[in-house]
Amino acid sequence: MFLPSSRIPAEIWVTICSEVHDSASLASLCRISRSCRAEAQRILYHSVDLRDRPMRAIQLWARTMIGTPLAERVYALALSLPGTLEFDVSHATKIGRALAKCVNLKELRIVSDEELIETAGDAQYGVHGWLINNCPFRLTKFENFHFEDRRIAEFWKNQTELQVLLTRTCSFLRDPVVLPQLNALEAADLLDLSEGRSLQRVSTRLDDTNLRRLARCTTNLTTLYLSRDSVDRWFSIGDAIATVAGCFPDLIHFAIVEKQDDVPSREEVSNTTLQQFLKLETLVLQVLNISCFDIDGATHEMNTAAGLYGLGNGFMMACPALRRATIRAEVGGQVLASMVTRSQGGEIYEGSQTVVDFDTSCMLWNQ
Repeated sequence: MFLPSSRIPAEIWVTICSEVHDSASLASLCRISRSCRAEAQRILYHSVDLRDRPMRAIQLWARTMIGTPLAERVYALALSLPGTLEFDVSHATKIGRALAKCVNLKELRIVSDEELIETAGDAQYGVHGWLINNCPFRLTKFENFHFEDRRIAEFWKNQTELQVLLTRTCSFLRDPVVLPQLNALEAADLLDLSEGRSLQRVSTRLDDTNLRRLARCTTNLTTLYLSRDSVDRWFSIGDAIATVAGCFPDLIHFAIVEKQDDVPSREEVSNTTLQQFLKLETLVLQVLNISCFDIDGATHEMNTAAGLYGLGNGFMMACPALRRATIRAEVGGQVLASMVTRSQGGEIYEGSQTVVDFDTSCMLWNQ
């Protein structure tokens, strides 16, 4: 027997809507009946991603937020905004009004248009800090690759519950009172970091000065992701491992990822250094143009599967708590990868792969 949509129990609509994962289908469900609309809208507006969407789509969302109670349902929001020169003030004003309505917002990601940044550089970063400075929400996660720090000074002071932050610069962290709950940070430069921070997870540029500053500012670090975009032969990967082992012996998760390196090199580290990692459970090493890696004179060729496994096994043998060592090497255009794992019984085994998925943003954002 056919049952009119208006007579379908609300719990059935809850089940149906929970199985729908795309915005277009949820929007269609909103038009079926009032009982269905309530649940579909709850899911549709709970998490909104408007990155890489045209301004007319963002303006339509803003108009909906301003004119309806739906803004109170928004928990997570991602926006891609134009640079200063291209940002129409009337559009910015409407977006600011919409953000002010999102009183229950907890996760906010704002990025600048990538194409504009590539062509115009820092001149395109946002100066319209008033968009968020006086908004009533208290975030737990914030990704800011749009606003200059000084343009949102009031925002930083208001965010007393913020725990996860991804940003280009962090000059506002000179003040130890700002962001008292912060425990996860991604920033290329940590020189402005104040001492006494309770940071547990950090992603930053592989740099001796950064690491020394971080060691002075926090003692609770459990996760560290280091990336290197340019060659620095004065501070090698081996040097970085030694510095981290000395400064953060309680580290649990550690990653070093090279993103650009055209100069062939050789790396080395000692067992004595690795043995300082008493609690390290996962290690990720992604390197470019490193011909070989030595551990106390034992040479591991990085262009062979046996060499990668040998290096991973060497890490496992030196670090007593290590459960997984994932290594990816690109040498002369050849890409090899190896994941060496320790079972609960202590057996060490290996499986080969060519893709290592260790995205820093996901690492910080999704935990």
